[in-house]
Amino acid sequence: MKERTQMSDKKTEKERRKELRRRNKETKAEAKRFRRAQKMSGLRSRLGGIDLVVVTAVILFSLFGVAMVFSAGYYQTINTSNPNPLYYLMRQGIFVVTGWILMFAASGLDYHIYEKTGGAFLALSIILLVLVLVIGQNVNGAVRWINLGFIRITPSEFSKIFVIIFTASYLVRDPRNIRTLKGLAVLVAAMAAHFILIIRQPNLSTAIVIVMIMTAIMIVGGLNLFYLIVPAGAAVAGYFYIITYKTPYHWYQRLTSFMDPFAERQGDGYQVVQGLIALGNGGLKGLGFGKSISKNMYLPEPQNDFILAILGEELGYIGFLILMAAYIFLMFRLMMIALKAKDRLGFYLATGVSVMLGLQVVINVAVVTSSMPATGITLPFISYGGTSMWAFMIAMGIALSVSRRREPDAALSVSKSEGPDRKADE
Repeated sequence: MKERTQMSDKKTEKERRKELRRRNKETKAEAKRFRRAQKMSGLRSRLGGIDLVVVTAVILFSLFGVAMVFSAGYYQTINTSNPNPLYYLMRQGIFVVTGWILMFAASGLDYHIYEKTGGAFLALSIILLVLVLVIGQNVNGAVRWINLGFIRITPSEFSKIFVIIFTASYLVRDPRNIRTLKGLAVLVAAMAAHFILIIRQPNLSTAIVIVMIMTAIMIVGGLNLFYLIVPAGAAVAGYFYIITYKTPYHWYQRLTSFMDPFAERQGDGYQVVQGLIALGNGGLKGLGFGKSISKNMYLPEPQNDFILAILGEELGYIGFLILMAAYIFLMFRLMMIALKAKDRLGFYLATGVSVMLGLQVVINVAVVTSSMPATGITLPFISYGGTSMWAFMIAMGIALSVSRRREPDAALSVSKSEGPDRKADE
């Protein structure tokens, strides 16, 4: 009996020591996490409260983009009369560095300045879109660029930011605008003006992105979903009208060639077919960075809108999935910024930026995989181009500006500038 008691005491003592070690281990881990959080908080405070996760993600995205542009455009630069293998590397590097400057500059501005300048941004957007149709440069049948000599800018890329600012400021100035036909008429008119001007370039994907960005902000602003029935029905009816009665025309080919691109593999479906071949070549693990076959004069302009095909060929399905997971993470982080915004203006701005990023990724993937009509739209931070890079960097800067002035533990509130009457209307 005595031996049993001693054995029980020893067992109890052993369990007590084990529990004590476990608690000490948990305490040390908790202390370590606390110190890490304190360091991050201190660093964030010294940097003005900027969201370091978003900044780090954007920097990594853009650096990876520089590497991919260099790889994808390599043969485009050596198969010329004046070969320069570093051409795209240097230019994209300049676009990225200047983009970082724009991002940090935009993050340093108090986003509340946009509340009173939304109308000015709308006017600027429409003026630029009209200007590009008047003096724009025609490239492969599309007029989307204004040539400044040292660079071509694409006004429609900046229009995405301008409509975010306009829609957010318009809804904040009077939240009742989203619930009255008169208030909605202004938003619909702005949306229609952008859609018509951009379609005339033509640039279907960017027109769709702008319409959906404005619609998304309107929905989170309290739009009655019943109002979406008419435009959605009109869009569907228009699509079926074109594919039924406009068979000899350009738009019919553009809207239907994606269904069977191999039937038009030497025509409208050529680029899509080459993109699909590139993705197929990559398989699960890819051929290896820099080892793409399709970029060697098979896929036209591989460093631009179809760079995802080269990425899939070199890094495989695994690399593609990692990239998509990274985009989803960044979009999630942007939505967290929106949900923790101190007022509705910040909420609308950050939501618009998140939707802008998500839509462009989804449409680019859909185009490259022949899931929708082929039309020019860049892969954010990855595709070659200065205007697209700058537009997304500015958009990230606006979201970072919202994050710097957020209230992490506070519920979403109405902007002070809305006044007591508007707050009650909420």
